[in-house]
Amino acid sequence: MIQRIYLKKSDDRSHPFPTARQKLGFDEAGYVEEEYFFEGTANVYEENGKSEKKILHEAMPYCNRFLVRKPEDPERFSGNVVVEILNATAGFDIDRMWIVGAKELMRDGAVYVGITSKPDVLDSMKRADPERYAAISWQIPYSRPDDRPGAFDKVALPRREDCETGLFWDMLTELAEVLRSDTKIIPKGKRRYLYLAGWSQSAAYMFTYLNYFAFAEAGKGKSVFDGYLAAGGIHSFVVPLNQNDYGRETDITRNMITHMPVPYIAVQTESENAHFGGFETRQEDSDEEELKYRIYEIAGATHDTKFSLLDYYAGDQDMERTGCMPDYLALDDYPNDYPYEYCFYAIYRMLFSWVREGVCPPHGNRIEVDADGENRRDALGNALGGVRTPFLDVPLAAYYPCSAVITEDGKVVKHGLFGHTEPFSEKKLKKLYGNMEQYRRLAEASAKAQMENGFLLAEDGNDCVEEAVRRAKAYGM
Repeated sequence: MIQRIYLKKSDDRSHPFPTARQKLGFDEAGYVEEEYFFEGTANVYEENGKSEKKILHEAMPYCNRFLVRKPEDPERFSGNVVVEILNATAGFDIDRMWIVGAKELMRDGAVYVGITSKPDVLDSMKRADPERYAAISWQIPYSRPDDRPGAFDKVALPRREDCETGLFWDMLTELAEVLRSDTKIIPKGKRRYLYLAGWSQSAAYMFTYLNYFAFAEAGKGKSVFDGYLAAGGIHSFVVPLNQNDYGRETDITRNMITHMPVPYIAVQTESENAHFGGFETRQEDSDEEELKYRIYEIAGATHDTKFSLLDYYAGDQDMERTGCMPDYLALDDYPNDYPYEYCFYAIYRMLFSWVREGVCPPHGNRIEVDADGENRRDALGNALGGVRTPFLDVPLAAYYPCSAVITEDGKVVKHGLFGHTEPFSEKKLKKLYGNMEQYRRLAEASAKAQMENGFLLAEDGNDCVEEAVRRAKAYGM
């Protein structure tokens, strides 16, 4: 139960980590950033049969935080509240669903809330500002059992033995309840629609939350959230209810959506559509009353991209000071720079319309997969099928879902989360498109088609074309 929520004051010396200020036109959009701490108690649960749970430890105390990004002018608030399960995989809070959708969220006037989801990130927060984050704690008063399973994933395995990841589930549910009615954090005067969003490991969190909490805690026929957006989902990773159970073998079909009476959109890139359990848990769209589901696979894109993992954090002094700055460690010269954010702008709007107005979103083509589970590719090296943009309809490069990396023992292997790009030569570009005027016409025709398909917003069409043209010039067209 949440017992206290309080605003942490921010200034140039002490501010949220990570911060969205000075990125993606935040100030220009008239947005403000706040950080709140919340204290209370949460239960730790264990499985009691499939999709059933029971209390393992009751009323464990905690102090956590959440970020709020909202219009400075309360009149601009649209009623949409997007809650992101911040991703902890890299040891700091990654707000990827904000990064890929911020432009549309700020255009819409949405309130964004990012909640810390795992104690793995506490060390980075306290390196960033030890005084500010001194109160944050997920510590537990009990010892771990000796019969726990062995580690199976060094990335996903909890790093803090003195803390409990399983405190998160009650935190999330109770925060959603607060956001439904609060008038200090969220502007009043508008009907509120709550959406839960998550990327990668956080999408795996969402699957567990849906199985055990989202409907059970809301009452029969209801959901804690009005809509869901899960992107980059690692379906092969089933998040357990408590930290003791990390490493147990689990049926990955638990990460399939079988009951969903409110809108749910899944988004996959080339990294996940055929790998990381994506193929084994493959599902089709549904408009059934008890299964409102869409799946969009963005061809050309990979789990991490130059924009979302490198460019976004460039020059961030907080990241540099804490040692969290991401890097591209592959042997390939060019990290994947496919601009999948254009698709996310459209997908966010689809979700809002589906929830608020009942407008079913369009169906998207799936990326074609061969018998070996690999994405099929055209003569230029790019994926066939999938949700597309001018960057793939009239490509200037081949976009691959893997990069070559060197392991600790010196072997060269493929890394499947950060792909690479192979730009076409000037000669090849001129053979394909002739000249810049012709390339622009083709890019404009593709943009028009994707706007008609619903995967590119009208207000982004010109920017998309101009970015494609800029890239063409840079590549020697």
